[in-house]
Amino acid sequence: MNKTAKLTLTAVMTCALLLSGCSTLKGIGKKDSNVIASAEKSETGYYQDAQTALEKNRYNEAMTALNGLRTFYPTGQYAEQALLDLIYAQYRANDFEAVIKSTAEFIRSYPTSRHVDYALYVQGVTNMGGAPKASRLFNLDQSQRDVSYLRLAFQDFSNLIQYFPDSAYAPDAAQRMRAIYNDFAEHELVAARWYVKRGAYVAAANRAKWVFQYFPQSGGVPEAIAILAYSNEKLGLTDTANQYKTLLQINYPQYLGANGQVNIGNNQSFAKKALSSVSFGRFGRAKDASTHQSGQYDGTTRTQIITSAQEIALPETTTEATTPKTGNTGNTRHIGLGLPDDEAQVGNISQTPR
Repeated sequence: MNKTAKLTLTAVMTCALLLSGCSTLKGIGKKDSNVIASAEKSETGYYQDAQTALEKNRYNEAMTALNGLRTFYPTGQYAEQALLDLIYAQYRANDFEAVIKSTAEFIRSYPTSRHVDYALYVQGVTNMGGAPKASRLFNLDQSQRDVSYLRLAFQDFSNLIQYFPDSAYAPDAAQRMRAIYNDFAEHELVAARWYVKRGAYVAAANRAKWVFQYFPQSGGVPEAIAILAYSNEKLGLTDTANQYKTLLQINYPQYLGANGQVNIGNNQSFAKKALSSVSFGRFGRAKDASTHQSGQYDGTTRTQIITSAQEIALPETTTEATTPKTGNTGNTRHIGLGLPDDEAQVGNISQTPR
């Protein structure tokens, strides 16, 4: 190859490299320009984009705009409202784990905000449904699920009615507390029925006793007494069984047959009855709290609903939760039904569940 050809080839390669470099630099410059443009979008621009998306029910778009606003303007004029709108968008998009994180962040970041009641309410509603998405895919009775989320929801609603009794969400929160309380009692009765079917009458009696000791205001008390009467009779504790039957005859005769036989297993779950008879309220965005749709409460006044909820409590979880003991303990609540003192504590009778 002569000298002229070599120079020509060198010039061509040099031009190619320069063009390639310019193209690369141009791409990098364009990418950086996009990043800068995104970061420099005005706070109002982000907020308006989010509002437009929310009005059109485009919740994923709204979340993108709101997250952008909160990223680049964390202390801006729309910061608080952006987090509230994000909570609503996440809930409507069924991103329940994110809702719990966002409500907790709002309560922590804005403890004096007039919208803390909204954050507590949405957090409670989310926990009441069972935060993981999978738990919402099946139409299961709440009492047959893991009740840990129900306990969290109960505490959320309890905090709401305690600290914000005048909130638009307080009556509905109180009604939800009552439903959760009944669900916990039903959770024990589900286990008691299971033990009865398997002839494990000691375990069944213990579960039933837990209901009227710790959930005395629940609708499960009648069935709990019926299970106690039935189990004691099966265990040969006739005198104790007859005392429970007397209570049933006076207060709940539908649980006794004409021949004095205890009827169990033929009654619809009281928790399902309670939940089906309650129409819970629906919440919108935080700024629309004045238009919150309250539930239907069968004529009960607002004050009565809240006062009633303040009188109930869930027992603390203990290692002995499945085998409650008789006697007056710190968490025990008694009801005025004249329940008999067992002639032999069923929890002390040795019996292996079959």
